[in-house]
Amino acid sequence: MRPKKRLPWLSMLVVLLAAVLILRPNGGRQAQAVGSRVFEPVQLGVSGLSSQIADFLATVRKVNELADQNRRDEEEIDRLRSEIVRLQEVQQENEDLRGLLGLQQSSPTMQLVPVRVIGRDPSPFAQGLVIDRGTNDGVQKDMVVITWRGLVGRVVEADPTSSKVLLVTDVNSSVSARIQDADSRATGTVRGTNSGQLLMEHVQQQDVLKADQLVITSGLGGVYPEGIILGKVVQVQRKDVDVFQEAVVQPAVDVTKLERLYVMANPPVAASAR
Repeated sequence: MRPKKRLPWLSMLVVLLAAVLILRPNGGRQAQAVGSRVFEPVQLGVSGLSSQIADFLATVRKVNELADQNRRDEEEIDRLRSEIVRLQEVQQENEDLRGLLGLQQSSPTMQLVPVRVIGRDPSPFAQGLVIDRGTNDGVQKDMVVITWRGLVGRVVEADPTSSKVLLVTDVNSSVSARIQDADSRATGTVRGTNSGQLLMEHVQQQDVLKADQLVITSGLGGVYPEGIILGKVVQVQRKDVDVFQEAVVQPAVDVTKLERLYVMANPPVAASAR
């Protein structure tokens, strides 16, 4: 047989105390007071737990609100960044147009045809590219391609809808040039080197050549109009025994990062006839 379960002595003591208090005069109120004191810690514990739960739920709501606000702020930041990029492109385009305005004023009949690069010469020994305009847009062979910074090259092949451009940095490119300097009107020929720089050759020994001088097209030869920027002198190469001196020229246009290009063209006959 199993032994009978006995109440713990503390439980029995509580029961006896409650009975004595109830049987005494005003025992009910005393028992209630004792019970309140006995269960007060439990009530406080339950009240504290409820308060903690309420605080936790409030914190969760606040975190959700902050997450929503953070998401809205990030969306607004992305929108503003896109707007800044767009405005920067508009500003750059305005600078392009201001830089080209002088050329248009010097040649009122000239038309600047905006073009995009759609291909490049795959050969490592050639510096050429393909643009998205051709004879249908008035682009013809030997027309000059520029940016607002300076000379890019010239058209060597023109199809109805596209054209091939020989860059000024190609070794087969040759441009009649001069120094734009109050102390020097030195002239020579600028050719490409395929190294990213240009070389100004056939400059007379007595002419003044020095670093930071601006090199522009001279207009001789009839292909390149006068006054288009080629670059700046970065190094002078002179030997007393030579008839001519040379200068290394840093191109004004980085041909590896071409964006907005223009062909200096005459209005197409078909377009003016319509």
